[in-house]
Amino acid sequence: MIDHKKYLVNKNTDIIEALKILNLLTHKVLIIVDNENNLCGTISDGDLRRWIISKDKKEKCESLMNPDCIFAESHNVDQMLEKARIKGVSLIPFVNNEHKVVGVCEAELLRTESRSNTAVIMAGGKGTRLLPLTQNIPKPMIEVGGKPILKRIIDKLINEGFINIVISLGHLSEVIEEYILNNNFAANIIFSKEDIPLGTAGSLAEINKLGMTFPILVTNGDILCECKLGKILDKAQDYKYDAIMLAKEEKFMMPFGVIDHNNYQWNGITEKPTYSYMVNAGIYFLSESMIELINQNEYLDMTSLFEKAKEKSFKLGVECTSQYWIDIGRYETLESANKYFSK
Repeated sequence: MIDHKKYLVNKNTDIIEALKILNLLTHKVLIIVDNENNLCGTISDGDLRRWIISKDKKEKCESLMNPDCIFAESHNVDQMLEKARIKGVSLIPFVNNEHKVVGVCEAELLRTESRSNTAVIMAGGKGTRLLPLTQNIPKPMIEVGGKPILKRIIDKLINEGFINIVISLGHLSEVIEEYILNNNFAANIIFSKEDIPLGTAGSLAEINKLGMTFPILVTNGDILCECKLGKILDKAQDYKYDAIMLAKEEKFMMPFGVIDHNNYQWNGITEKPTYSYMVNAGIYFLSESMIELINQNEYLDMTSLFEKAKEKSFKLGVECTSQYWIDIGRYETLESANKYFSK
């Protein structure tokens, strides 16, 4: 168990003294607190390196810390650790309900072993709901928290061991090609271009000619999700599913009282009930048999492919995630994602 007190530094501590403390620690992060042990923020070794090359060497820790740091409480430890992993943070504070630091949580940052399964990113949409933003750049290249959506997707795939990636291109394909070719991603990335839009599933018949290792993962190019994609793919393989569709639970509160009646005879009323639905999360795990259902040059969306498979009694599954998920298809969701990934 990590002694969290080693990582605690008062916000009024001189930075030189803080640097000496950090030098003795395994995790290169300091947790900044006030005199009452309340969490104020964190300072990373990167923050200190940037301070070293600055002119002012008389600052206190309070001036250098990140007050919007990631921290965990008893009800959200797993969620916050997953967020820390994505951001490359190895240690986060654990606070009680009074916001006092009572411990630390260690995040595992090691990548999983490489897997041969192909991952396909559908990046050919026009993103019309985000015009005029998407007039000159494709939707996957829109920045969220300072990084293009596409980079966030690719980084997550690589961290989960997916090193064989196909990007299906359409609208403004040259922008994505140039970006990928100018960045040294640790993966084998190839492109597939659509001359005409064929839908999420329709383009897979052409992509299959490039050679794919099944089962494959298919994700829309505007989806950011923090669930463990590799584990779901393993489930599809282990339990011999022909396909699995990822779902996300969405809840809606009816702002009115809902009447219960039987042939218009009043039975009761439920005030402002909440309804829960499992919505399509835009990420799929497909066997080779699913791809064989797709005809060349046939327009086919993914839900229609699942309907085809159902008619043939294929084994189809649903996996629901409780982790962070967002479809960046509207300005409201883009703003929400920017807030989440800017913390």
